[in-house]
Amino acid sequence: MHLLKRPSHLRHFPYSLVAIGLALSLSLAGCAGGGGGWQMPPPVVETTRAAQQLWTINYAATGTLEANNRIDLNTETPAVVSHILVKEGDTVRLGQVLMRFKADKQMAQVQQAAAGIAASQGNVEQQEAGISQFQAQAESARVKWQLSKSELARYEQLYQDDFVSQLELDQKRTAFQSAASDYQSALQQLNAAKARAAQAASSLAQSRSSYQYNLALAGETVLRAPFSGIVGSKYVDLGDYVAPTEKLMTLVDNSVFRISFTVPERYLSQLKPGLPVVVKFEGLGGKTVTGQVNFVDPVVDPDAHTVRVKALLPASSGLKDGLLGDVSLALGVIPDAVVIPEEAIVPQGEKTFVYVVRHEIYQPRAEAGKEKASAKGEEKPVKPSEPVDVAHLQEVSVGYREAGKVQVVSGLRPGDRVIVSGLQKVSDNLPVNPDPAPSTDSGMKGK
Repeated sequence: MHLLKRPSHLRHFPYSLVAIGLALSLSLAGCAGGGGGWQMPPPVVETTRAAQQLWTINYAATGTLEANNRIDLNTETPAVVSHILVKEGDTVRLGQVLMRFKADKQMAQVQQAAAGIAASQGNVEQQEAGISQFQAQAESARVKWQLSKSELARYEQLYQDDFVSQLELDQKRTAFQSAASDYQSALQQLNAAKARAAQAASSLAQSRSSYQYNLALAGETVLRAPFSGIVGSKYVDLGDYVAPTEKLMTLVDNSVFRISFTVPERYLSQLKPGLPVVVKFEGLGGKTVTGQVNFVDPVVDPDAHTVRVKALLPASSGLKDGLLGDVSLALGVIPDAVVIPEEAIVPQGEKTFVYVVRHEIYQPRAEAGKEKASAKGEEKPVKPSEPVDVAHLQEVSVGYREAGKVQVVSGLRPGDRVIVSGLQKVSDNLPVNPDPAPSTDSGMKGK
């Protein structure tokens, strides 16, 4: 039996370690010399196919819910609360009395103004009667003046014909002058009566205006509902003295709600009343309510470059003024969008890429289909091999994003396979091992 003689440089190592080292050396030498060599297996990745589908362009925002009408009621004049006719939470109708205030002074002023109207009305009637009297006197004086004028003209002609004396003519002339004076006096009295009547009518108008003013003041002692709704918080009690700016109670109209939110100005051309919105309220357990846009602010915020948008929502159980809601605004549709999962995107600087998997003959990029045969520079073609799945880094342009999906504007075609998992193990133009296996499914998942 012959023992294996150890080389001198391995004499200090146990036989078992020496044997293992020699075996490993022979194995590595065989791999290097045989040309087949050991290679890392292709990385396992998950792929999906780019789908062509209808894409709804949605913009997500956060908005605050507002009641269609919400007002803090107050009084226009200082007052003392005398009656509170509703309680918090009551449903009231338009014009219903909610609260009364002490009104003694206002009612006294109304009565005084009413008395002033009566007095002014009596004066107007008296002056109108005086006008009638003076009109009759003026008419009588006018007739007398006309008669005396005709009589004077007749006597002047008779005097020319020597039928009457100078004395008789002078008497007619004196009578005419007296009649003319009486007529002028009657006209002056009539005009004075008309002036007094006009003044009486003006006084009556002032009395009526004073009455309306005091009646309005008396009306302010009653607080009425400006619209139908629900009584909110009450801020005063019986006997409280309230100032004009003090809040008395809140009234809310919850038949319709509005939600207000902002949209970037780049969407301005797509914004218009009537666009549908879906609002999700996390505070109500994820409850969703559908409505539509009814207002787009004509002014763009120059600092934030956003546009204020409001949408109307129908009344729904649980909705309350001030709730926060997640708004999904539908801006339009793309009928044939190319869509992939967002996790397939590989950003590099300002550019965006994806790994596209193709089933093809693999040709290492360094050899470009050829391999060096010897140090003399001779070349020989690579022998054809079986097709494998190869990853290719492909630049794409992306459009809209939503809920883990991305619209690809260019760089992909429907049906292209892209890698969505295992990207950290992938390099450009290297084989991969897709898992699951290739599929003919044209949906988002599969290959």
